[in-house]
Amino acid sequence: MEAVSQVKGRQDTQLFLNDLLTPTERVVLAKRLAIAVLLIKGWGYLAIQNFLKVSSDTVGKVSQIVKNNRGYRRIVERMLRTEAGRQFWQDVIKLVHRLGTRDTFVEEELLNKKLGIKKKNLL
Repeated sequence: MEAVSQVKGRQDTQLFLNDLLTPTERVVLAKRLAIAVLLIKGWGYLAIQNFLKVSSDTVGKVSQIVKNNRGYRRIVERMLRTEAGRQFWQDVIKLVHRLGTRDTFVEEELLNKKLGIKKKNLL
């Protein structure tokens, strides 16, 4: 635990995880975090299974951890409060919409309007 608590910043975190985990372990970790995000956002098991190509057992295990512990929820909520986290979630919503409809090639501006996503001006 002490080693993990010493990791500071995005670059150090990436270096540490790349050294610590195999590529397969990084994918598993990313999928479990994605499952937690989707569960917290209210997605159903079957939708998560189909979207992330994971088993019902995996979704169930993560669901139990999210319900009974605070770690996933704390990190997910913190992540979604950041601009990068909000942008990530909007991108996921757009991808799901495109995969579930015939709007695969709809213009970005029209898709944002359809989904109620307001573009922030950077100036």
